[in-house]
Amino acid sequence: MSEMRTEEEQIEAMKKWWEENGKQTLVAVVLVAGGWLGFNSYQDSQQATGEAASAVYQEMLTLSTSQTEEDKGQRAVLLDRIQSEYPSTVYAQFASLFKAKDAVEAGDLELAEKELTSIVANAKDDALQHTATVRLARVMIAAGKVDDALALLANDKVGAFEAEYQETTGDALLAKGDKDAARDAYSKAVVAAQRIGANNPVLQMKLDDLAVAN
Repeated sequence: MSEMRTEEEQIEAMKKWWEENGKQTLVAVVLVAGGWLGFNSYQDSQQATGEAASAVYQEMLTLSTSQTEEDKGQRAVLLDRIQSEYPSTVYAQFASLFKAKDAVEAGDLELAEKELTSIVANAKDDALQHTATVRLARVMIAAGKVDDALALLANDKVGAFEAEYQETTGDALLAKGDKDAARDAYSKAVVAAQRIGANNPVLQMKLDDLAVAN
């Protein structure tokens, strides 16, 4: 009888607890489950978006070396599509690199600067950001914005991209007429390139030209 009473008391206690806390617990469980399902749904959505963007990007790459006006036009359409439909993917930033390249070849330095600036500001991948930074600096030099280029290149955390940064710094300094400083930057670039086993004949030529001139 005592055991039955104890069980009845436990049941009553559980009922009372459920009345007071059960709804909150159920809501919490639903929210946690919903959050998990939502996260999985988000991951699936991100993967699907990435795959779709990759497909368009691969289609664009098949036209990347063509010089016909028709293929150039189609490539431009695909690049715009990647940027507009998949702006949160890395492919949108790759598209900006291609558009900047095409803009430079067309003599549109303003558009090239716009595309590259967007990458520098938004890229999460270090290699992509450094690549865009160096290219942006070169566009700025070509546009006569030498001091802006030097300010952009003033970064002491460039890792394996030190040679590119130093070489472009040398280009900017040479554009300003400071041959001594340019030679120093090119020398540092050569050392940095050798450190990672890279061979850059054009860089060596730039350094040699300044050595001959002096």
